[in-house]
Amino acid sequence: MKFDLILAVDDGDGHVINISLGQVARPEVSDMATLGLSLAESKQLLAQLQHEVVVRQFEATTQQRRHCEHCGKKRAIKDFHGARFRSLFGDVDLRVPRLRKCQCAVGEPAPASVKPASRQRWVAPELEYVQSELAATLPYARSAEILHKLLPIGVGNGATTVRARTLRVGQRLESELATATVKPPGRRRAPRPRVTTVGLDGGYVRHCDSDEAHSFEIIAGRVMADDGSQRSVGFVRTVDQHSRTRVQQAVAEHGKTTDGLLVLTDGDSRLRYLQLSVLPEATHVLDWYHLTRRLTVLSNVVRSREAAQQLPSREHARISNWVDSIKWRLWHGRPVTAIARLDGLVNLLGRPSLAGRTVVARARKLAAGLRQYLENNAESLPDYGRRYRAGERISTAFVESAVNQIIDKRMSKSQQMRWSPQSAHLMLQVRIRVIDDRLRQDFERWYPGFAANDATLRISA
Repeated sequence: MKFDLILAVDDGDGHVINISLGQVARPEVSDMATLGLSLAESKQLLAQLQHEVVVRQFEATTQQRRHCEHCGKKRAIKDFHGARFRSLFGDVDLRVPRLRKCQCAVGEPAPASVKPASRQRWVAPELEYVQSELAATLPYARSAEILHKLLPIGVGNGATTVRARTLRVGQRLESELATATVKPPGRRRAPRPRVTTVGLDGGYVRHCDSDEAHSFEIIAGRVMADDGSQRSVGFVRTVDQHSRTRVQQAVAEHGKTTDGLLVLTDGDSRLRYLQLSVLPEATHVLDWYHLTRRLTVLSNVVRSREAAQQLPSREHARISNWVDSIKWRLWHGRPVTAIARLDGLVNLLGRPSLAGRTVVARARKLAAGLRQYLENNAESLPDYGRRYRAGERISTAFVESAVNQIIDKRMSKSQQMRWSPQSAHLMLQVRIRVIDDRLRQDFERWYPGFAANDATLRISA
């Protein structure tokens, strides 16, 4: 059995040209698993179809552009140069003409306001979109490998090319943010959600240059609205110069800001400063998880077997009870008495009678650090018990999941890689667009004809 694939090209004037794309021969079927086209055949036919469509589209567009915009006369061709159009369905070599200047424009000086046209990039936006979307989820080499297995991608689209195009998309997103101004959203017919909670936290990835640092910090955040929708934020603190604008824009684009906006962080002073500069009217709450983690470490040291052996039983029981009372006071919204009890614990552990014991020195250091931590965040310690019983947020669990989704799954834990701060920052801008399902909207904004490719193919009956 043979199948001849014919492409019928209608130029719009009623003239139809039939072009043979290839012939598929099939022997008698002995196994139902061998029905249909193979992957290699489909890739070859798809590449041939793309070649014919691109070449004829390009020739038609070139003929239209040869006519002068002012007088309509057809301009002469000066010479040709080669170009390779890269797409998801193969590379196509084109002969690009250079046109002579029309006679009606000879001798006219070029306007001072006219700037030279930017160099044409012979890359299909859909190829950049798919490569960026895959690279934001998988390693660069793995992304290139998947595309090569499934589509007739050109040989030049390797891991390095995927990385360069993904970071170029991230740079374009970053440039838009640098020139954007945060404005209150205008009136819309559709009701917009109300932003209720903003969470910020940090994660670390390994630096590519071992001489610079072992790792660097990435800030990840999530903006939550009352309808359950969310918006992600991610940036490298040492590289980003627009962190304030980034967070403000995420909040402004996602919904209306409520009077009772809540911001949760782990108590980091720099995150607190960012919150005060971006959302000064918001209520800041110290994350209960990070707070209890410090208390748990102190409690484990105080209640350890080593402490029971080195401390008198009376003092050991007293110190253990004090640690429990500190946690109780913090849970019930009594930070002043909790800090006072910590002062008493530090003084108790500093007595000469307890000096020289290793467990005492370790416990005193942890207690002093916890006291400083509470003093720095004294205004952010609510009545956690009341908030918990009222069903309100007391922890950054949703931000921890954002850190895991934005950073860990792509840049550290699940895929061990080393990054430069600049590359990581640009990658983050693409990744959060993919997570929030907004990357396609960006490409539709950059390329007006991008959405036109989504038209459903009309199948002849």
